[in-house]
Amino acid sequence: MSLKNARHILRPKTLAGIASVLLAAAIPAFSQGRPGTRVDLETAVNTALSNDPQTKLSESETRTAEARIEEAESGRMPTVNFGQSFTRSNNPVFVFGSLLEQGRFTEANFALNPLNHPDGLNNFRTFIEARVPIFDRRQTSFRTNQARIGKEKADLNAEAARQKLRFEVVRSFYGVVLGRSLVDIFDKAVAAAEANLKKTNDLVDVGMTTKADSLSADVELARTLQLRLEAESNLASARAEFNLIVEGKTETANEPAGELRETFFPVETREELIRIALENRPDYKQAELDIENSLLRSKSIRDEKLPEVSAFGNYGYSSPYITNGSADYTVGVSLSYTLFDAGRKARLTQAAEGETSAGLRMEMLANGIRLEVIRAHEKYITARAKIQVSIKTIAQSEEALRIVQDRYRNALATFDEVLRAEAALVRSRHDLEMSRYEYYVSYAAVLLATGRMTDVRTFE
Repeated sequence: MSLKNARHILRPKTLAGIASVLLAAAIPAFSQGRPGTRVDLETAVNTALSNDPQTKLSESETRTAEARIEEAESGRMPTVNFGQSFTRSNNPVFVFGSLLEQGRFTEANFALNPLNHPDGLNNFRTFIEARVPIFDRRQTSFRTNQARIGKEKADLNAEAARQKLRFEVVRSFYGVVLGRSLVDIFDKAVAAAEANLKKTNDLVDVGMTTKADSLSADVELARTLQLRLEAESNLASARAEFNLIVEGKTETANEPAGELRETFFPVETREELIRIALENRPDYKQAELDIENSLLRSKSIRDEKLPEVSAFGNYGYSSPYITNGSADYTVGVSLSYTLFDAGRKARLTQAAEGETSAGLRMEMLANGIRLEVIRAHEKYITARAKIQVSIKTIAQSEEALRIVQDRYRNALATFDEVLRAEAALVRSRHDLEMSRYEYYVSYAAVLLATGRMTDVRTFE
């Protein structure tokens, strides 16, 4: 056999043959994402929560906020200091005072010459001192409440991150389920197209139809193979995204164990959804805490006009050596009052503007939440309606295909009409699966928009 003839034999002769070669070449790439460990939705969510860096970061911020509360509350506790020093000097005042501290002052020290020109003296001073706040102008209470608000905001931020992650898991989980369904639909379409091509080739061979029908069947098979190729590619991408969200790496072979089935997710009216969102949304609660924090700040600045009272005490001893010194103590209560603070008025103005800004931000956020809820609700209503339309369209497409096939067998319709009817049925089945997926995701979006994406078991 010549080289030219060999090349002719190896070259695909039809569009379907070319598409088959391309699909075969692509199969190894798709198989890298083939199913491994099957996981249900709840397990996938729990795994994602334990692996997600954003969730871990939010939990770390919560622990930091707890430490700030502990630090703020410590302002009510006494502070205790210990100190020890060594000093040598011949300064008359230092020598005179140190001799008194050490309990070694005698009549001889009153002599004028030693008094004015003393020899150098060693003094070891050891002391413990403590200060206890009695009234600190309520500043410790302010810092504690401010830290508490910070902790609540950190908790809300962590909850928002968890809800967002649950939504992403649901979306990617059912994205894989959708991908599998579409591949199955196009597998069946390919099988039907292959059967059509074989049938028309057989009819051409016996002279019962023309070559045009065979070419039409070949084109339809090539088109269907292309659609299956795209479906396989989308499924591989969906699997990679799912495993990236759940495990943090695309090469992990977790496979969603679920399906897009006929179900009904009850949803409240639009007005009720908005009310629930403004009651439950973590970001809206954070805005409320910002206003509370601004009010606390204003009160704290006004309290700075109050006096500050604290008790103090110290105990120590002095000696020319490190031990065997003379002990002394001091106890007392101090009160301080700021008579003039030029910056207080400016601070009060800033705090008042902070309250106004926090209120305006909260109002803007509320409007954004209302719009988000409305959009999620509209998508939910549309997706639910599309399911009913798709189910009806499938029934109509099946009946239309049956009629066209009967007409074709009786030579009352062309083969192209049969192919169009089959393609319409495939599109209807494709649209139904897409509508089911959109219904699941739109319901999850409603839950996220209203701050209730806390439990995914309702999807299973």
